[in-house]
Amino acid sequence: YVNGAQVATSGEQVGGIFSPLTQKCKVLMLGGSALNHNYRGYIERFSLWKVARTQREILLDMETHGLHAPLPQLLLQENWDNVKHTWSPMKDGNIPQVELSGAHGFLLDTSLEPPLCGQTLCDNTEVIASYNQLPRFRRPKVVRYRVVNLHDDNHENPTVSRQQIDFQHRQLAEAFRHYNISWDLEVLEVSNSSLRHRLVLANCDISKIGDESCDLECNHTLTGHDGGDCRHLRHPAFVKKQHNGVCDMDCNYERFNFDGGECCDPEITDVTKTCFDPDSPHRAYLDVNELKNILRLDGSTHLNIFFANSSEEELAGVATWPWDKEALMHLGGIVLNPSFYGIPGHTHTMIHEIGHSLGLYHIFRGISEIQSCSDPCMETEPSFETGDLCSDTNPAPKHKFCGDPGPGNDTCGFHSFFNTPYNNFMSYADDDCTDSFTPNQVARMHCYLDLVYQSWQPSRKPAPVALAPQIVGHTSDSVTLEWFPPIDGHFFERELGSACDLCLEGRILVQYAINASSPMPCGPSGHWSPREAEGHPDVEQPCKSSVRTWSPNSAVNPHTVPPACPEPQGCYLELEFRYPLVPESLTVWVTFVSTDWDSSGAVN
Repeated sequence: YVNGAQVATSGEQVGGIFSPLTQKCKVLMLGGSALNHNYRGYIERFSLWKVARTQREILLDMETHGLHAPLPQLLLQENWDNVKHTWSPMKDGNIPQVELSGAHGFLLDTSLEPPLCGQTLCDNTEVIASYNQLPRFRRPKVVRYRVVNLHDDNHENPTVSRQQIDFQHRQLAEAFRHYNISWDLEVLEVSNSSLRHRLVLANCDISKIGDESCDLECNHTLTGHDGGDCRHLRHPAFVKKQHNGVCDMDCNYERFNFDGGECCDPEITDVTKTCFDPDSPHRAYLDVNELKNILRLDGSTHLNIFFANSSEEELAGVATWPWDKEALMHLGGIVLNPSFYGIPGHTHTMIHEIGHSLGLYHIFRGISEIQSCSDPCMETEPSFETGDLCSDTNPAPKHKFCGDPGPGNDTCGFHSFFNTPYNNFMSYADDDCTDSFTPNQVARMHCYLDLVYQSWQPSRKPAPVALAPQIVGHTSDSVTLEWFPPIDGHFFERELGSACDLCLEGRILVQYAINASSPMPCGPSGHWSPREAEGHPDVEQPCKSSVRTWSPNSAVNPHTVPPACPEPQGCYLELEFRYPLVPESLTVWVTFVSTDWDSSGAVN
């Protein structure tokens, strides 16, 4: 039983535990065993009975918390008033520390778990019910956002015009005006011809360019159509053309070493139009994370808006989820295609992506974004626990029309869909159709603004306590209440302006590395790179190799590339934290240890 509720049953021994011959020679160990299998936490009271207790009796024990008169079935009742005289320490000789408890009666269980298909406390049905039902949780909030606009060195040729920025801002303000969320715009103008004249790719993994497989997300004219992988190439007279001092475009593919490097030589050609080699510093393109790493804009003060292009399959935008580790880092923010920004008929793209940043799913998540018809997140009816986790959006499949989907959308037994929220900003319909968020969606956005994005708001206020206090004890002349902590776990009982206003319960400041780098020659971003060590751990499954870890040896081909960590110095990380202080402890997560060892015996 846990807190009086039966959580499991056992098929093991019942009745007497010990043989009559040995039952007088037993040692009771509390808090651990002789094998150092120890219990970490608190024990407030301890009772040992001769007989098994029923659930009703256990609940009564919890309510009374101690008997005033001894019972014959009760062998031992310990409240630690005299622990040094009644208990002996183990081999190390240390007596456990005694702390005064302010609790009376039941201890409130303040763990609020999300449902199976959720991610955070804002997905908890009790928490989101408070945001839905109580207007004080949805009081007006001002949120800062920053538009990053690239120019050339002469401050000309901007990515987007000032007219686009102003028009998009007006549309954004109007869309959120009804929901007590307003937006404070900052425009950052960056004059850098090298960045402005290069194609910024939103969804292409540059390591896939020229890998002999056509990756549609990298199929662009300025990548040489995925380094030639997406072209049916003829075999030109490459030998005759190599090293002729000219960039020959019919040889400018990976299989011909990009014309022997001549198409990436700034002395020979305009590399912003011809350099397709992913390993060249002069290449005509960047992925969006490279742009973010160059700019290194603080993601904890503003929602950053970047611009990037997609390949032939048009991608309007990409957002960072609030539960992603990059959410408040320089690698977070929203990436928009400039063709869909501040243009009449396309302004709702940014509104849609902001919805994702504030924790909203697509309205069709429970039908069109499930793994199979047995997926536990499949939405058969509106629910806080499945689909898009909003109970006021009916199940719907993905489609782009302004109306309920017609016949032919048979999905997992659904033959028809009625009253679908096709006019919702989180659908895929066009601007002339979408016009609103639902109350449940508004509640989720306000919750994530409190849980994650307090630092985007000019007025720093304590996050709300999402649930009402509960009675945990009472006597004839008193009542004891306990409160849940604020939803973000931060307590504002110390002076503002210092890192201590971010402390968790117990005056503890927990921080993760915000910048990780390695002096060894390795990729600055991408799978297994140093930046995977930034932020909180995000490996899906421990004890298995993962691309979400720093693993320099995993990113190279040992048959073609020298070791990433040459002896004797090996590899090491340099980590930076936001607040400089003397740490009480440092935790390093090692998610996978290879069975291969190098000559020094260090972990690979």
